[in-house]
Amino acid sequence: MRLNKFDLNNIVCLDALLAEKSITRAADRLFLSRPAMSNALARLREYFNDEILTQVGKTMVLTPFAQSLQVPVRDLLLRMQAITSASPSNIDLATVDRRLSVTCSDYVASIFIPLVLAHIYKRAPGIAFDIRPFSGRFLEEIESGEVDFLITSDTVISDEHPSERLFTDTFSCVIWDENKKFGDSIRLEEYLGLGHVVAQWGLGRVKALDEHFLREHNLNRRIETWVSTFTQIPQCVVGTDRVGTLPTRLARWAAQRWPLRIFECPVPIPPLVEMMQWHAYQQSDPVQTWVREQFRHIGSVLTTQDGN
Repeated sequence: MRLNKFDLNNIVCLDALLAEKSITRAADRLFLSRPAMSNALARLREYFNDEILTQVGKTMVLTPFAQSLQVPVRDLLLRMQAITSASPSNIDLATVDRRLSVTCSDYVASIFIPLVLAHIYKRAPGIAFDIRPFSGRFLEEIESGEVDFLITSDTVISDEHPSERLFTDTFSCVIWDENKKFGDSIRLEEYLGLGHVVAQWGLGRVKALDEHFLREHNLNRRIETWVSTFTQIPQCVVGTDRVGTLPTRLARWAAQRWPLRIFECPVPIPPLVEMMQWHAYQQSDPVQTWVREQFRHIGSVLTTQDGN
């Protein structure tokens, strides 16, 4: 089908090329061969009378005109996705065949997601999930529609899209259970004087909530180990005199797997509030609406169990 002599079949290829800035990666994204994507790029260049992608050194970059197309093309496809996903609200969950993506921290992936998957599988086994690691691109992922759901702290969610609170958690400290330097608690001075293991994410080294709080209140701790996930913290504490600061549910989860002791955190870090967020265009998608209800249900179960 053509509109203003433009072959609409090429719009998906254009979006992939604009996003990936690479013929090979764009082809992989759409499960096409590289020659097929090269042919699509040739057609796009001819139609727009613009190179779209140009070689600069060893990389390809978008032309200024192509850059101007990124937002409207992505917006168009998101609108199309919302339209084509629409269906009557009385969906037959047993026959739904859908893949949904979720970006979240490994804390959420360890504590929350398994409960969600088991709960949803009982009623809608055809809904598959792509659980993606948290990175510095999380806001870009939700804005571009690259992921269906983002689950993260209320301090960093976007103001541009709908969101809802799932559950909250406090913070606790973990040390190796053979570390005999402490009794039943850790005082603030002791906490700050210990070597710490902390988590930071992605190439931009996104910092966790506890680190932001400490810096804002001029509380300096000695960081001796940086890891890329929460679940690496307890493993790196074992066998040392170091301390790790974790969401309390994850600390309890870790203590069942590694030789650890758990202490109340001596720093009054505000509770961690985990939110789910989705793109505004998916607000009325019946499958996503139902899945959000299940997320909400599991969040309430966690809250009831722990009283957080």
